[in-house]
Amino acid sequence: MDNLSKLSETLDSLMFECDLTLTQLANEVGIHKAYLSRYLHCVMTPSVENLVKLADYFQCTTDFLLGRELENHPTAFHPCPPFSEQLKVLKEHFKCPWWNFYKTAHISSSRFYEWKNGTRTPTLDCIVFLADGFGCTVDFIIGRTKI
Repeated sequence: MDNLSKLSETLDSLMFECDLTLTQLANEVGIHKAYLSRYLHCVMTPSVENLVKLADYFQCTTDFLLGRELENHPTAFHPCPPFSEQLKVLKEHFKCPWWNFYKTAHISSSRFYEWKNGTRTPTLDCIVFLADGFGCTVDFIIGRTKI
């Protein structure tokens, strides 16, 4: 099962538990109803920003939403910094060269430098590759939690 189908399953369960309709959830989190429908039907992967909005609303980790954790471990979540700033934190934490990040994320060096310079943000798939490659949570990669 991939991240998108796990997200769909978890999101559907959380909506059921909270007795929420698609329209209600869309209004509560500020994500267009059509996008939420696409997430639920495994047609579209959410942006990191929308994933965080959903996790914040349900007070859960992004890893729980993605099915990477079987249980939710609520903790104090931090606002996500710009990814270009978070990259510096990650580099210091993991003590690795820059090239290791773009190899781990399976992207080109030019795309990585767009992240580093703040002109582009990574896709959710790239964030998951980084979390897998560095053996940490998605929430840590995006700066939502500290290790």
